[in-house]
Amino acid sequence: MAAATPEPAQLFFAVQFTIIPSDVLHDDYSLKLQKCLEENGAIYVPISAHNRVDDVLHHTHIISTTADFPDYNKALEAMVHVVKPSWVDQSLAKGKQSNPRQFSPDPCLFFQDVVVTCANIPDGDKEAIIGGVLAMGGQYSASLTKLVTHIVALSLDHDKCELAIRKQLRSLIVLPHWFDDCLKLGKKLSERPYILPDPEILRPSSNLPIRYTEPLEHIKGATSPVAGEVPSALPSSSPSPRRKELKVFTGKKIMLSGDLQIGSRLQGTIEELIRSGGGSITASIDAADIYVCHYRDGHDYVEASRAEKDVGNLPWLYHLITHNAWTNPMRRLLHYPVPRNGIPGFEDFEISLSNYTGEARVYLENLVIAAGAKFTRTMNARNTHLITAHMMSEKCDAAREWNVNIVNHLWIEESYAKCTVQSITNHRYTHFPARTNLGEVVGQTQIDRDAVESKYFKADPITIRQKERLAAAGAPTPHPSNGSVKPKPAPKVSKSVVPQSSSTAKSSGNGTDAHAFPSPPNDDVSENTTPLAKKIKRVRSDVTAQTPAARHMDGKENETPGTTGSRGAKARALDKLHELAPDVARFEKEMKRKGGVIHGGRKVSDSDRITFGEPAATERGRKRRSGEEEEDDSGSSKSDSDANEDARKAKKTKQGKQAKEKVPPILYRMMLTGDERWIDDVKESREKAQLRNLGILLTQNASEATLLCAPKLLRTRKFIAALAGAPTVVSSGFLDFILKHNRIPPAVNYQISDRNNEERFGLRLCESLDRARQNNRRLLRGWTIFVTERIGGGFDTYKEIIQLNGGVCQLYRGRTGVTVSKRNKNAPDAGAESQHQGNEEGDILYLVSGTDDEDVALWEKFRSMTRKQDLVPRIAKPDWLLFVAMAQQIEWDEKWLCKEETVPGWMEKHGPRE
Repeated sequence: MAAATPEPAQLFFAVQFTIIPSDVLHDDYSLKLQKCLEENGAIYVPISAHNRVDDVLHHTHIISTTADFPDYNKALEAMVHVVKPSWVDQSLAKGKQSNPRQFSPDPCLFFQDVVVTCANIPDGDKEAIIGGVLAMGGQYSASLTKLVTHIVALSLDHDKCELAIRKQLRSLIVLPHWFDDCLKLGKKLSERPYILPDPEILRPSSNLPIRYTEPLEHIKGATSPVAGEVPSALPSSSPSPRRKELKVFTGKKIMLSGDLQIGSRLQGTIEELIRSGGGSITASIDAADIYVCHYRDGHDYVEASRAEKDVGNLPWLYHLITHNAWTNPMRRLLHYPVPRNGIPGFEDFEISLSNYTGEARVYLENLVIAAGAKFTRTMNARNTHLITAHMMSEKCDAAREWNVNIVNHLWIEESYAKCTVQSITNHRYTHFPARTNLGEVVGQTQIDRDAVESKYFKADPITIRQKERLAAAGAPTPHPSNGSVKPKPAPKVSKSVVPQSSSTAKSSGNGTDAHAFPSPPNDDVSENTTPLAKKIKRVRSDVTAQTPAARHMDGKENETPGTTGSRGAKARALDKLHELAPDVARFEKEMKRKGGVIHGGRKVSDSDRITFGEPAATERGRKRRSGEEEEDDSGSSKSDSDANEDARKAKKTKQGKQAKEKVPPILYRMMLTGDERWIDDVKESREKAQLRNLGILLTQNASEATLLCAPKLLRTRKFIAALAGAPTVVSSGFLDFILKHNRIPPAVNYQISDRNNEERFGLRLCESLDRARQNNRRLLRGWTIFVTERIGGGFDTYKEIIQLNGGVCQLYRGRTGVTVSKRNKNAPDAGAESQHQGNEEGDILYLVSGTDDEDVALWEKFRSMTRKQDLVPRIAKPDWLLFVAMAQQIEWDEKWLCKEETVPGWMEKHGPRE
């Protein structure tokens, strides 16, 4: 009789799924998806009555239009795929299961709805765009299809662009600049300014402000950590016709914290709303499912957070009532309890806003205050930061002149989310795309769960997640207070299961991983072991014991669950559980290592490396896999894996110490200027390493340079800026000697002797260094010096020189409302008084300027502004400031004074000054 031809595997075979209901994913659509998946071999696992996933490990896929449901984080930890419904459609269209990551609803994957194709784009740029899109959850299509959402092109002169226009496809034709700006900011921006054929960003620059009028769903109901009026029990504005009564608290116990400081009447109203929504009130944090508080502190907050209960503030509770739908309190920054004393570091900041309007402005104002900074509605010179949506405003102009840090809202949002001040040197926080209002992406940042945990509630030795994993594997659970293992009753086993042999049931009893899980079968199988245990092939360690036997057993694949034959399947599944237990134990132990399994795992050469799914090859390996112990020299019991772990740590510590001993301490931080020896020279890295091994570290930071090396006395930015710190100044021969002889000669033998340039600049280098040591970077302390934007050498050059000498540098663009105080020469900290030449007074205000027309046009405005403050204006050439910084003394000569009469052609154009 001919053997029956096996049926081909169905498309969604081995898929176990559930569907999270939402406004978009309504009942009819859910039933359609469910039917489609089941017809193609999937198994549907019903969701609980409370719209919760009872056991995440029973699923391979969760279908949801959003990541904002209670069990999302558990699903990620259990490596269960969370996909949007479009994953089903795409898989059916392709005839194979699509990559789940490309259909994730994770808001961090901001290109998740983007399908891109490229037209007339250079290969290098094309690869970069494709890589960025794929990394951020999008998809790439080589050809133009109806699924393509964006065509990247430099012009419309391409077949794809012409076809899209002719067929009136919904694909947007955008410049590659859009992807560049999106990736820089980590947010999906509006395509409007980048759309061909007439993109706004390529038009002549416009001073018109960029408006943004679309509603900001991300901050609706979350603009303040302080709640407003209590919402109605029956939300009439709900967009869903299914929500006719409040059900969001069904089966939930809610605890309200005392730090909410609400009156008895308001509390009674809130409790009534909770009860009408199917919930109840409790005063016990252990019994509570939801904890509502205002601050991130207190015993109840810590206990609730460690137990992974829902912890939010009163506005979050109101949001649940208003929308009658659960949302993660960490989804919106101001739905989570605020730090009582703000974020460390923000107490010194004074912050203002510009170009944000409506709810976005209210939200950012409250976020600044919650972070612990002082918020000012008006801009002044005391402000430390200006948060702006774009650069076109008077506040932005003033911030540039007053040297106020200009950042976008991502800086304050991510600082608050990560519980620490973020560095403004990160380009993401100072990037302002042309013709884009960043107000459109306000509120998309979420609380960083790991940062909050490490800052406010460090986890117990064993967390709830670990308890669930241990329980799922049938292992006893360590007690959270001391880490000891509580005995767990043995599960009832079907009669068809043969008991384990004594060798298999053996445990070490020391609370290690081997004790927490059943031991694996040895090579020698006892008489009591079922022959099936010998035949079962080792399966991948990522297959959990909860996978239904009908999908993975070695018996009949078409056996119906629930029949008498399922007993055998249960027995085989239990045998596999015992076989997989040591792998699970090892995996759990590896997860605790720094960097996790992938980045912190062992190398192939490690002595105690375990390959998942392979039996131990030696007796020592079997001891390690089964958890048997060895006696150390002291007679104490210690497992082999722990001994190897200790040895490895000791070896690592020893290697670290040896590495530190090999690298000598830093003797000099050397700044090199005027020397071009390493331009396009392959010897650069080797010679720099040679210097470091001798104790010399090359630096580009003039503020930390202790050794300045130059071929002669120079007037470069590095040379002048470094002089303020009184470094040891040597010639290039000093460096030549070191590289040739591999040792450091006496620096005194290589001092720069350059009389020609000393005469030219009007100073003596040795005297300047002596004065610099006396000044101790206080030469210009108490001075405010204005510098024009177009000055030769660049504004930043003069700013660095002034600041390194203790002064304040301000950009001058002609504003007349700038306020400057007089210098107090008698103050003990008002500059290096001994270095003044006696002709300086505290009422003189300096403007260092070039002589082009735009700079000269500012001079009279500067004089007017200065005189209004009873100060004396003095407009100086750049040579004055350079001399002061090089000579390390304040001196004035009329040769440095700028006058309109001396500017070539100025008088002919504008006539004499009034």
